Parts: sequence; structure tokens; C-alpha cells
Amino acid sequence: MAFDVAVTDTVLMGILVVIGLAIVYFMIREFRIMKTSNRKNELELEKDKLKLLQQHEESKKGLMFTRFSPEQIVEIRQVEDENTGLETNISAKEKFIETRLTRLESLVKTRKLDNLLSKIQVEEKKVR
Repeated sequence: MAFDVAVTDTVLMGILVVIGLAIVYFMIREFRIMKTSNRKNELELEKDKLKLLQQHEESKKGLMFTRFSPEQIVEIRQVEDENTGLETNISAKEKFIETRLTRLESLVKTRKLDNLLSKIQVEEKKVR
């Protein structure tokens, strides 16, 4: 006995649609997996870079102070203290200059406005 199975066009189209959807699903899944794995690899690379930078900084810290003698460290600290004092003086002078310039600008603006007012009064007197 032979099986006669009649496959209509709608059944065939339905099967093709299901197969097409399955293919699209697997393609999208692969793209997402690929993107996720790329990002994961990038993050691992960044973590490795960060670890290397931290190791490098730690090695610099350990060696930096062992190279200098105590006298040199004292001299370096004195210079750093002087630099801090100079920076403080500079910032104070800059602030002083900024406030004086602001005051000067205000005085000039006031003078200009007074002159304009006097000119307006003169013009008003001429018109009357």
C-alpha cells in the first residue's frame, strides 16, 4: 500500500514560512551571541589593561621613594611646600585683580550711563 499524501499549496507555503521564520530566528540569535561575545571580549581586554596599569602604578610607588635619600625627600617636600605657597599667592592676586577689574568696569559703565543721561537731558531741553 502506498500512501498518497496530497500536499496543497497552502500547506507547502505554511511549511516554507515556518522554515523561513526558524532561519530568521537562528540568524538573529547568532548576531546577538556574536555581539555579546565581542563586548565580553572587549570588557575582558579592558580589565586586563586596568590590571596592568594598576600593577605598573604599584611598582612605580614602591620604587619611587626607595630611590631618594631622606635628605632628598626633605628637599622635595620643601619645594612642594613653596610651590603650594606660591600657588596660593598667585590665586589670591588673581582674585584681587578680578575684583578690581570688575570694580573698574562698573565705574566705567556708571560714568558712561551718567554721560548718556546728561546728553539725554540736554537733548530733551533742546526739544522743549
